[in-house]
Amino acid sequence: MDNKKDVDKAVAAPEPKNEMEEMVKTLSTLSEQMLRLQAEFDNYKKRTAKEKEALVHQSEARLMLRMLPVYEEIKLAEKEAAKIQDEAIHKGILLVLGNLRKSFEKEGLQEMKLEGEKFDPFRHEAAMHESSELPEGTIVRVIKKGYTLRGEMLQHAIVSVSSGKKKEEVKEEAKNEEAMKEEKTNPGQKEE
Repeated sequence: MDNKKDVDKAVAAPEPKNEMEEMVKTLSTLSEQMLRLQAEFDNYKKRTAKEKEALVHQSEARLMLRMLPVYEEIKLAEKEAAKIQDEAIHKGILLVLGNLRKSFEKEGLQEMKLEGEKFDPFRHEAAMHESSELPEGTIVRVIKKGYTLRGEMLQHAIVSVSSGKKKEEVKEEAKNEEAMKEEKTNPGQKEE
């Protein structure tokens, strides 16, 4: 009978060890799952915060785009009001324009300064090309102003781009330079 008790103890003894190993494995698995869920939740919070911020920026950009024509019209009204004699109207328009400009600047809206810059298709839209003294590909005039909002493009500028000098002008300049060189080498001779 003692043998039977020993056999029962031998069989029964590993069970608590197996049970303990199972519990450790289960605990390990559950803690890994908890850590994964916690990381997923943190990622979810970060992602939703970024999405929320992007929505706010998109809404602000849409509002600014709607307000830009009003701003441009007030700037035109200010120029026209300067021509008339009514000082009160002119001051009123300047006050509204100044407040609107300050509000826009506070929100990060900036007007692009473009004349004389190189044409950049990511920032500018070329409406036409014209010959000028400026090098080819340089902005000659701004047709419609461009704006950025917090450093990002809000409204592309519509510009006129230099196509360089006309061929006739280049030929004429070359002739004049040639004549000047010849005159320097032969100062006393005149053409007949």
